[in-house]
Amino acid sequence: MKKFLYIVTTVVLTLVISLAGFSWYSGTGIRVTDGRYLGYSKSTDEWLFIEYQNKLVKHDGPYVFVDSNKPLALRVASTEQSINSVTKLPVHGELLVTVDNKSQTQFKVPLRHSYPRSKLNYSTTENVLAISDLEGNFDATVNLLVANGVINDSLDWSFGKGHLVLIGDMVDRGTNVVPTLWLLYKLEAEAKKAGGRLHYVLGNHERYLLDGRTKSVAKKYFGTYRATSMTQRQLWSDETVLGRWLRSKPVVLKINDILYVHGGISPEVLSKKPTLEFIDNLAKDSFVTTGTIIKNIEGDILHSSKGLLFYRGLAKDMSHYGLGKKATESHVERLLKVYDAKKIAIGHTLTKHIGFDFNEKVIRVDVNHAEGESEALLIENHSIFRVGLKGQKLPLIQIESSESS
Repeated sequence: MKKFLYIVTTVVLTLVISLAGFSWYSGTGIRVTDGRYLGYSKSTDEWLFIEYQNKLVKHDGPYVFVDSNKPLALRVASTEQSINSVTKLPVHGELLVTVDNKSQTQFKVPLRHSYPRSKLNYSTTENVLAISDLEGNFDATVNLLVANGVINDSLDWSFGKGHLVLIGDMVDRGTNVVPTLWLLYKLEAEAKKAGGRLHYVLGNHERYLLDGRTKSVAKKYFGTYRATSMTQRQLWSDETVLGRWLRSKPVVLKINDILYVHGGISPEVLSKKPTLEFIDNLAKDSFVTTGTIIKNIEGDILHSSKGLLFYRGLAKDMSHYGLGKKATESHVERLLKVYDAKKIAIGHTLTKHIGFDFNEKVIRVDVNHAEGESEALLIENHSIFRVGLKGQKLPLIQIESSESS
């Protein structure tokens, strides 16, 4: 009887809220916080009561779980004979990754056992290439890196002693989040061996991924969660290799005289004058699996709307959202003085081409990779360029204020 009343109540509640016209509906149902579904899913033609939609998964994984140093690789795949089948097999030192793209690209990844935290301040005379917001787009990642000599056609590091900087949001939206991260994981080790470096600065979507927030994930991942009976949070916990690896990454980095941060540094954060080390200690404790992080923690240096992961004031006026006006020139000058830098490079806020703002003190790096407009920032012999899919060196543009409106 209780089960019957629960079902009836759920259906009535779903229909009532649906009729109210809330924007977070799909079909005649809603998705709850971790992406499970309440109501009728039109796309999969099924009634669901707190369950994930049965989306087709051609390839997903491997999610590698570490149990007493004996890694197990979990994969989800579909064939004509088997839909969303799950395998979990031991990994013996090296991992085979299959990409969910037309060519079903494959590559091998040697596993590592420790992930020390990154240095926060680097000095180099080598080239630096910076990219942001690739969002799980494996092909765009490869095309841009190959075009600019960072990797070769075999997906191996070819940038020598150069530095590759990823300014956050490598995850979400795209259908190849896992292969993209495995590629970056592999390149990090290869770069270090060659005398170079791969730097990964976390963004707000890495926060979402590790916390289990599914608002922006590609729909195929709901099929993975359903097939594995695991939530996103479980698949990216600190019991997984990629979960541990991501949690070792910083949220701000300085190379020579340029700061790299995903969102930006707001006046509210700057007033506290946090050192790079202080910020990194916060990050170390902020991406743990236990507990839930609220999106906008009032005044939080990382997670509030004006924190390093979310702040947009270096790119646009956010006053119509109640999040403050665009930053002033004097604020930018102060923050660069505090961190003894000449420029700050940010992602997070989309622009058509990589360009300058604030008299060339702020560099905007987030472009629309999904639409084939990939660009990266190149620092070479103290000169700064934007480079595209043909490897051409182009001057940075002055970003118009209307582009940030």
